[in-house]
Amino acid sequence: MCNLEFSRILFPRQRHTSIIHGIEVRGSVEFQRRTEEALTLLRPLDQFQIVGKNVAVIRQGRRSSMKAWAKKPTFIVGKPTWTHSALWYAGAIAHDAYHAKLYGDTRKRGSRKVPAAEAWTGVEAEIKCLVFQRHVLSKLNAGEAMLNYVDRCAEKPRYQGRNRGWGSWLDYLKRRW
Repeated sequence: MCNLEFSRILFPRQRHTSIIHGIEVRGSVEFQRRTEEALTLLRPLDQFQIVGKNVAVIRQGRRSSMKAWAKKPTFIVGKPTWTHSALWYAGAIAHDAYHAKLYGDTRKRGSRKVPAAEAWTGVEAEIKCLVFQRHVLSKLNAGEAMLNYVDRCAEKPRYQGRNRGWGSWLDYLKRRW
């Protein structure tokens, strides 16, 4: 038996890939089920166009982040986010899709190959994404507690950390969402 076959027996791959509402979803069966619930909430909204145009892949990960620069823009989702309510998860997908939209819009407008970090991350961009997330959550009839939480985040949106250099990487590693 070759090493590859042996490792497949010892460590069976528990990640799966499927297409849900036009978006590639990679992760465990439970992750895929929860992602389908969230995308199903978003699908009837006009704002789903922003999600569908700016997120090609949603992938299970250790912490959440948006790889807007990837050939297939990818939203990596941490367990605290995808195991929360389907409503909150839907809002998170919308939020990070908006980061990717800001990245893509800046890339189309500018002559720079790679947009400056401030164009799609950082305080100003975070506020725009939170406004979009709140709008989506409102359309989905989220309760006042959830909407107020998003509003409080928008008041002091420095929780995501720095958006450049090693400090950015270290702040990313501290994420618990």
